[in-house]
Amino acid sequence: MTRSVTAGGRVLMYSQDSLGLGHLRRLTNLANSLIAQRPDLSVLLVVDSPVAPFFELGPNIDFVKLPTVIKVGAGVFRAGKMSIDYDQVLALRSSMLREIVLRLAPGLLLVDHMPGGANRELLPALQAIGRRGLPTRVVLGLRDIIDRPAVTCEVWQREGVYETMQRHYHRVLIYGAPEIFATAEEYRIAAAMGDRVRYCGYVCNMGAVEEPRRVRDGLGLGDEPIVAVMAGGGADGSALMQNCLQAARLLGTRRSFAMVMVTGPFMPEQERRALRDSARGHGVQVRTSVGDTLSHIHAADVVVSMAGYNTMSEILRLARRAIIVPRPGPSAEQTMRAGLFAERGLVDVIEPTKLDPATLAQAIEQALAGPRASSPPRLPALDGVANATATLLDELATLGDVPHQHQDQNRARPA
Repeated sequence: MTRSVTAGGRVLMYSQDSLGLGHLRRLTNLANSLIAQRPDLSVLLVVDSPVAPFFELGPNIDFVKLPTVIKVGAGVFRAGKMSIDYDQVLALRSSMLREIVLRLAPGLLLVDHMPGGANRELLPALQAIGRRGLPTRVVLGLRDIIDRPAVTCEVWQREGVYETMQRHYHRVLIYGAPEIFATAEEYRIAAAMGDRVRYCGYVCNMGAVEEPRRVRDGLGLGDEPIVAVMAGGGADGSALMQNCLQAARLLGTRRSFAMVMVTGPFMPEQERRALRDSARGHGVQVRTSVGDTLSHIHAADVVVSMAGYNTMSEILRLARRAIIVPRPGPSAEQTMRAGLFAERGLVDVIEPTKLDPATLAQAIEQALAGPRASSPPRLPALDGVANATATLLDELATLGDVPHQHQDQNRARPA
């Protein structure tokens, strides 16, 4: 049976985010924003996070879960859940992606972070778009920092990423600000894509926040200052949390405050249990997650965090005093971001090699004492959601409302 579909009404988003929440958070923010602007759209997220979708999805948004893979080095992955060869998992993911593209026939495909997908798994889908003549606008979205430029450029050159961008992508959106880091130039994207590159500003969760008093009441706290400790997904957040707990003990009665730790869903249960056991009796709350992270950051007087993209953006949006301990690897992303933000006076940073309870206790005590004496630093653009949404809708608008005919039995044919 032949059906008439409107190409401009379907959006497909792809992201690889196996042991974190950053890419999933960013895609969810953009999907919800698109639906808010265009309620007639249908958005499908293709993700591999074990906890997907995790964040609340608006109407007309659904998701497909790919088998999980885990990044262990620059361009190197392994199977995340199943006890089968990585090559088999890669082939399965690639065939799923190609089939989804052909069946959905989206008007817009937004690819997050990896132009060819993990180990080029997206290439068959991108090639099928061209071979079938699908009316799909293909857009790449990149966060501010990927890794050290020399590392990323070498991997991209080896994997043919620049050729993939030139051949398959209509637009590159950079979720950052050039005055912080010149992403397009540092990773040679501008040389490959020219005027198809656009900086959007940081894609920050712009949702409404609760009044701090309501958050305090929900936590059972009075008027004491709050130190919120965030670890993103939490897979490697245990060391930061344990150091924060020891720092709270060192501060003792010198300064009154409440500490709330949000471990994230990926912290191993035995580590979370040990943290809770250690925190018991010291007035420190340990939670796996909170329903509204943004409001908890807003209610905090000081935030201690790793240097993940989303948490850092939310800290800037809410103007919180922050102590940042960047993740040391497997890429240099967090170390670079933390250093660049610290240079501009936006956050305080403790290097991972210098992290210990005494150093952290001193930093917390100084942060609780009040704002820096210098004038407030100038913030980078934080309106990335609005700017990216507008650009994506512009891409869809180029398709018009021309219906395209597909036969169900033909859509699954090999390209």
